[in-house]
Amino acid sequence: MSDFEEDLTAYIDGELPPEKARALEAAMEKDPALRSLERRLRASIAVVEELPSPQTSPALRRAVLEAIAQPTFFERWFSLPRLLPLGLALAAGVTLIVWPRGEEAIDEDKLLLAQNLEVVEDLDLMDLGSTEDLDVVAQLHELEVTQ
Repeated sequence: MSDFEEDLTAYIDGELPPEKARALEAAMEKDPALRSLERRLRASIAVVEELPSPQTSPALRRAVLEAIAQPTFFERWFSLPRLLPLGLALAAGVTLIVWPRGEEAIDEDKLLLAQNLEVVEDLDLMDLGSTEDLDVVAQLHELEVTQ
């Protein structure tokens, strides 16, 4: 069997690259046996194409459709009804771990200090030592003279 005989079916189907198709056509012009084989293959393909297509029985169709309808392993084990309780349990666990406990609650005074840290640092730089000094600084805007 020559290399060209292996390419005949692809040539007949029009799937052979152009350079190989030209080489095969040249070989068929020189070799009558190869040309005869090509004609017989074309005739065989034409006869097969004229055959009626096989019809499936209703039982076979039903069996195939039932097999397709069966859930896969992934669909059976990773479906919403199975994953929902797991997801809820996981969310509850994370909530219990992350939720702040009573002894760790933020002190309101510390929170107020953190929110006004810049002002407190500025007052410390001005060397204010008593609460009366803080009252004076708080009232400075009333002492400004408007023109």
